[in-house]
Amino acid sequence: MNNTDNQSNQQEKITQRKPNRLLFIVIGLLMVFIAGGAGWFFGSQEGQQLRDLEKNKTVLEHASTQYELGVRELEEGRFENARKRFEYVIQLMPTFPGAQEKLTEVLIAQSIVNTPTPVPVPTMTATPDFRGEQELFDQAWQYLVSEEWDNAILTLEILRDKNLKFNPVAVDGMYYIALRNRGVQRILQDGSLEPGMYDLSLSERFAPLDNDADGYRVWARYYLTGASFWGIDWSQVVSIFAQIYPAFPNLRDSSGMTAQERYRMGLIKWGDALFLKEEYCLAEEKYLAAFAFFVDESVAPAATAIYEACEESKKPEETEAPSVTVTPSPTLPTGETLTPTPLEGSEVTVTPDGSGEPGQSPTP
Repeated sequence: MNNTDNQSNQQEKITQRKPNRLLFIVIGLLMVFIAGGAGWFFGSQEGQQLRDLEKNKTVLEHASTQYELGVRELEEGRFENARKRFEYVIQLMPTFPGAQEKLTEVLIAQSIVNTPTPVPVPTMTATPDFRGEQELFDQAWQYLVSEEWDNAILTLEILRDKNLKFNPVAVDGMYYIALRNRGVQRILQDGSLEPGMYDLSLSERFAPLDNDADGYRVWARYYLTGASFWGIDWSQVVSIFAQIYPAFPNLRDSSGMTAQERYRMGLIKWGDALFLKEEYCLAEEKYLAAFAFFVDESVAPAATAIYEACEESKKPEETEAPSVTVTPSPTLPTGETLTPTPLEGSEVTVTPDGSGEPGQSPTP
């Protein structure tokens, strides 16, 4: 009995250990999977960081190479190549140290080459007092970084009034940047076309304008030219704004009218002028072109009238029947109507008394 009891107890213990052992195996597998997933996640993150670092390192090396080449070309006087290299470096890394300053230096150098100025005769002067100039210079640079163009220009003017000879090359470059960007902002954002064009003209005193800024100035000039024909010659308005609105549909002046809106309204006004000249189908073409932007309900009745007039003008004109003129027969003194009947081989002559005899001539 004792042996039987011992065997049964051992079997019960073995039976109880099997579930516990299976649970431990499942937990162990889960821990292995979790550890593997965590390792993969952290490994991928680390790998991504390494790839980003490698990419940034490659970009930095490339930018450094272009910067050094630009500095060398600047020293050799190849200003155009140097300018392109510094612009490329700034495009790659806007915060690359010294790139913006070198670009400014190149632009100023180009300006000096294009418009040489006489060298002033040196004079003996006392040692200037630079107190305050550096603070103004730093403040102006901060305004440039934060794109506060008005404040930057005002600060530079104060600095120039205080000391015209303080770091003149860098100050000229800052003037150029501020005036150029304020001019572009006025044209594209503020709708102040003439002040913006004036700023760009002032910036050309310090360095040549880049292609983008010069292009904005050209479009602004086109806009003002087209607006000058407003109410005078609608065909010119449409012709000019047809060139502007595909490139800059939202370009506007102080009135707030965009180039696209001026083109649309110009088409409608031109159609009205053609309607008054009875050129109905041409007027309909202008209205249809204007309605391609959207259907303007305010001019819908006029459009309907123009359409009907055009359709009416296409109908063929009715031909008039030939007119018949009736010649009255001669009347005798007695009131009877004489209808002469010619005789064969003879001639009938009518005398004043109404009688007629063959072969006789009329008696006066």
